[in-house]
Amino acid sequence: MTRRARSITLALGGALLAILLVVAFLLPVPYVRLRPGPVFNALGEVGGQPVITIDGARTYETSGSLDVTTVYEEGGPGNNLTLIQAFRGWTDPAMAVVPREMLYPPELYNQKDAAEQVKQEGVVQMQSSEETAVVAALRYVGEPVHVQVVVDSTMPDAPADGKLQAGDVLVAVDGQRVHKATDVRDIVSSVDVGDSVEIVIERDGQRQTVRLTTAESPDEKGRPIIGVLPTVSYQSPVTVDIKLADVGGPSAGLMFALSVVDKLTPEQLAGGLNIAGTGTMDPAGKVGPIGGIAQKMAGARDDGAEVFLAPASNCSDVAGHIPDGLRVVKVETLDDAIHSVEQLDDPTASLPTCNA
Repeated sequence: MTRRARSITLALGGALLAILLVVAFLLPVPYVRLRPGPVFNALGEVGGQPVITIDGARTYETSGSLDVTTVYEEGGPGNNLTLIQAFRGWTDPAMAVVPREMLYPPELYNQKDAAEQVKQEGVVQMQSSEETAVVAALRYVGEPVHVQVVVDSTMPDAPADGKLQAGDVLVAVDGQRVHKATDVRDIVSSVDVGDSVEIVIERDGQRQTVRLTTAESPDEKGRPIIGVLPTVSYQSPVTVDIKLADVGGPSAGLMFALSVVDKLTPEQLAGGLNIAGTGTMDPAGKVGPIGGIAQKMAGARDDGAEVFLAPASNCSDVAGHIPDGLRVVKVETLDDAIHSVEQLDDPTASLPTCNA
């Protein structure tokens, strides 16, 4: 082979290798990448509109910020993650790359409308989070509030489709009273696929009993469902409107509840500080765990937060991921969070952390 021929062969081989490497790095991989998302001050405005508006009660001036933290997710249903994106996530301490089956059932990736399903579930979770946060906050400040669990929507072709409708009050499932939205899933999950369950509802002021036969979840093999998406509805002379578009999931509950309390009490709770946090909130004021807390802490610190409120049940995920300059305070209830925030300007106060 002549020198010229060898040069051409090497050049072609190099070009082919480069093409193969590019193709390999662009191939989808079965992982999900989590990275810090945007931060929103629940006491402030987004797009020129206040995040929280309150009618029916006196409100007070606030200062500082109570930030809702979010996570960008890449690689979920309908959104493949490439090898090069995964590699970037593996090398960036502010990101996490996890097997996608840790977050979603594998069969969900085979459904053509999976991305829309996930989006709609996130919207429902956010709406429920807003409602429960408002209930907890109103109860904390002593405003009257009556809570109901209602049907938000039903899944097409599911047992509840055509039998239950949006706005139905869910009184009891299979003989057990319903107190919060998660009770419905918990009760139904305790029976077998194909079993009959009795649903007591109130519709237009009239109590009715509906009997449904459970079906198997399309997302989780062996799990019985009736195909209803419940949410919390409250009745009170005080109305709270929360507007935060393009954010899904239940993890903003804690910060929404704190912000409502701040607006309804004369003392400035945030007190000029930049406070961020995360956590679900139930109507009784209990703070629950969330996902992606390492990315939320990183996003909060990048946005200037000085303090981060973390659910006590997430402490194992906090360890080793706290950004420099960020003070993390663990909380279990809305009362805990308010008590801790009130003491932030006291240098002698010993606040609970994930190390104690």
